[in-house]
Amino acid sequence: MATVGEVEDTAIFGTEGLHARPAAEIVKISKRYASKVELCKGDKVGPARSSVKLLLLGVLPGDSVTIRARGPDAERVVHELREFISTQTSNGPPPDATGALPPGVASATVAPPVHAAEIPAPAAAVPDPTVAPDSRERRRLTGICGSKGAAVGPAFVLDEAPIRVPVEALDPAAIERESARLEEALHTLVRELQDEASTREAGAIVRALLEIATDAELRRGMQERVRSGMHPIRAALEGGEAIAAEFSSIQDATLRGRADDVRAIARRVAGILSGNARVDPGQLRSPSILIASHLDPWDLARFPPQNLLGIVTAEGGATSHLAIIARSLGIPALMGVHLESTHIASASEIALDAEHGVAILEPKPEEAAEIRQRIEAAHRERQELEVYRDVQPCTRGGRAITVACNLGSLAEIEPAQAAGAMGVGLFRTELLFMAPGGVPDESRQADVYGKVCAAFPGYRVVIRTLDIGGDKVVPGVVNASERNPFLGWRGIRMCLDRLDLFKPQLRALLRAAVHGNMDVMFPMISIREEVEKARALLAQCEQELKTEGVPIGCPRVGIMVETPAAALCARDLAKVSEFFSIGTNDLTQYVMAADRTNPRLAYLSGANQPAVLSLVEATCRAAQQAGIPVAVCGEAASNPEIIPALIKSGVDELSMNAPAIARAKRIVTLCE
Repeated sequence: MATVGEVEDTAIFGTEGLHARPAAEIVKISKRYASKVELCKGDKVGPARSSVKLLLLGVLPGDSVTIRARGPDAERVVHELREFISTQTSNGPPPDATGALPPGVASATVAPPVHAAEIPAPAAAVPDPTVAPDSRERRRLTGICGSKGAAVGPAFVLDEAPIRVPVEALDPAAIERESARLEEALHTLVRELQDEASTREAGAIVRALLEIATDAELRRGMQERVRSGMHPIRAALEGGEAIAAEFSSIQDATLRGRADDVRAIARRVAGILSGNARVDPGQLRSPSILIASHLDPWDLARFPPQNLLGIVTAEGGATSHLAIIARSLGIPALMGVHLESTHIASASEIALDAEHGVAILEPKPEEAAEIRQRIEAAHRERQELEVYRDVQPCTRGGRAITVACNLGSLAEIEPAQAAGAMGVGLFRTELLFMAPGGVPDESRQADVYGKVCAAFPGYRVVIRTLDIGGDKVVPGVVNASERNPFLGWRGIRMCLDRLDLFKPQLRALLRAAVHGNMDVMFPMISIREEVEKARALLAQCEQELKTEGVPIGCPRVGIMVETPAAALCARDLAKVSEFFSIGTNDLTQYVMAADRTNPRLAYLSGANQPAVLSLVEATCRAAQQAGIPVAVCGEAASNPEIIPALIKSGVDELSMNAPAIARAKRIVTLCE
């Protein structure tokens, strides 16, 4: 309970929980204010300016936290933090627990990312009756799958200079000098990480690690040990291990993975103090399987990917940042392996089967052949999907289906083009409003929308008008707290009330339409009057621009069908719409009365629920009667198990994220 002079509010973390990147952002927000700020979960309290202490709260998806502040700007900082936390709800799995491509990591993956549910537990060694026990023990290494895949090639053991840890106490006269030396080592590490964050593929992850490296609690723990007379090398390692041990005791596997991050930072500080040079990626001169006791995530991204057939490490796990980068680069990774075998360094060849948690030193010909067959099969599957890149997919009955992409920024255009996207089924304009710089003006919007249209000549580009509220909050636009935000002032409801935002966007869309085949889509429609009002405003903007002599296009106008009301009244709404696009994420949430951000209700959150599919069919029937097309742009559009049902219902277009396009095209060709 807040005391006098304090401001307090609660917030709920969505499907990502509180992992490293949100923690870093909370620290950044808190540092902009003078007030003392804390986040509380149960009886645990974490200062909001310490990413380490925030992570140690162990906030999981769906957990509620209390934001507490005391100071001159307490109300403002509590409000901003609550708004930020509310934006952390997502429709996908947490990036720290999966192979989902983090912002800033290279998009040219060798293999599709692995989801957490697909990561197997460590595989037990399967006895080979033809191999003597002692020989089998020497040949087989077991561990945890950090990144799926397999490889056969020479072993390259990373040369790591050992760190000598002094045990003798410091001379009291040397304490100030050694404390300053520790501080300089920490500054050196920060400079290294800043360089990596700005130049390397792993930028987003390195920025999160940078917050840990600059964390006051971690520094304090190291410095207190030096001031008690401990040598700084030992102080860095022990101070880091003390924090890492706290992470290791957390129940959630993702948060436990942060223990590896803290150890990596402490180890690098100790290495700087010892005079050890950084890992030299130039050591790896030919395609090999890299074996290392320790491999820091910021160093992995520095190795030439063409020479990394796979990695085997003693540290790390499936939720570590090292594993995330490996998955994003499509590199098989086996982690948590016992590496004391003297046979490793002398192994001329190693067969890595990361998916099953095993690496075999000097594999027998049949063992290597089996893994090579699996590699070739995976390669064939990628080639088979590549065939569909430029295909216009048709069902077995000959019905053509458009497979388009969902976009949120200009940066996503190139990967979508490379994946064979047949236009844009959904461009989310709200991300432009959430970008640094505040609300974009009309010219800025027209420029962005025009570039999206021009990028897909010959295809239609569907741009959704501002869809904020619910789980998407834009500071300065939607600020008021609502008891039920998903049922509140969001989407078209907000836009029709905020003409200062809506009209500039409509004008920008009309101006951008001259650059391509653009359609405009209104979100969160429930009744016909909302469509009529929005269309009237669009016509008003059209007339204004013509009067001003500004060139404009003539986009078609459609609606999102994401409320049960819209689906049930689709026949009436078709009279004022030129196309429908079904948003299965929200439609499922509203039909099933199940918050899609609540992990306990995941069993109710699939679009394959009979009630949801029934409304999809009803929407398609109404569209067919009116002669207008129907698209699906929710997660169901890329779900292999749901695509056949959508096609059977009469859906004409599927829109999804770029990596799913080729597989979706293939599935369409198998549908009746």
